[in-house]
Amino acid sequence: MKKIFFGLMLLALTTMLIPGDVMFAAEKQLKIAMVQWTGDTKACIGFRNGLKELGYVVEYTMLNAEQDRTKLGHILREILQPRLKEFDYVYSYGTTATKATKQIVNNQTPQVFAIVLDPVGADIVPSLESSGANISGATNGVSLALQLDTALTIAKFKRLGFLFNSREKNSLLIREQLRELAASRRIEIIDLRSPPAMDSLKENLQKLKNKSIIVDAVYIPSDSFMRTNAELIGSELRAAKVRSFGATKEYVDGGVLLGLVPDYYKLGKAAAGIVDRHEKGEKLQNIPVATDEEPTLLINKTTVRLLNVTIPEALLAKATFVE
Repeated sequence: MKKIFFGLMLLALTTMLIPGDVMFAAEKQLKIAMVQWTGDTKACIGFRNGLKELGYVVEYTMLNAEQDRTKLGHILREILQPRLKEFDYVYSYGTTATKATKQIVNNQTPQVFAIVLDPVGADIVPSLESSGANISGATNGVSLALQLDTALTIAKFKRLGFLFNSREKNSLLIREQLRELAASRRIEIIDLRSPPAMDSLKENLQKLKNKSIIVDAVYIPSDSFMRTNAELIGSELRAAKVRSFGATKEYVDGGVLLGLVPDYYKLGKAAAGIVDRHEKGEKLQNIPVATDEEPTLLINKTTVRLLNVTIPEALLAKATFVE
């Protein structure tokens, strides 16, 4: 009995001598596999910084598919799957990588995603409120109706060109939503199909420049291939004298007129917050998908000047301008 008593006393004394923050840090060590589609994005950086700020010490395994579906399959089957039990979490970026990763992970390891435009439409979760599975994350979706109506306050267009990657699931989902919204606003949608090949994209942009395709405005959805070519798209749409709006900051930085866009870094930190909530006892299936509830209205000042566009006072007050 005395041995037990002294043993307990020694344990208590040892615990008291260990600084609290050291004990806390030891409890918060994680191993996370990061499945990336386009390399290290602002969302990925936000995710890592968010976990660091929350006090986690994380060992990351970086798995970059470089926008290559074949490479993604190899990474998931040959690298991730055999080592799945080694990781506390699997992080996935983007719709393509998240869908493929979910099939491999199959609820065995907690999965947290970021920058999935439409998690419900892409069949990743049944609803934004509850995934019903060992997965949750952050969406970069901003109300398409709000994007469309914001653009209409600047340009009263009747023919809207939709410049999209026809092989991208997100873009096809947006296309259907856009057609429904356009019908109620008496807007005609002109498809500008640009599968991930530069020839197709350049051909569509040239048609807009030489007026073989005539539209009043162009909309570009969130898509990895399009974002990679944001500078080309922005400069060519300027040259075509076509007003344009896009779903991500890259487009506006590249020369597109405006965008109502989410903050990717903030969404990455929101995904880190989901990990923290799970570590504190909440089930992933009960943690709602995070959104950017205050998207930023970005306007390209140079494009405004070149196209001689007048921005309403109501938008000027809340807009952020880029050159």
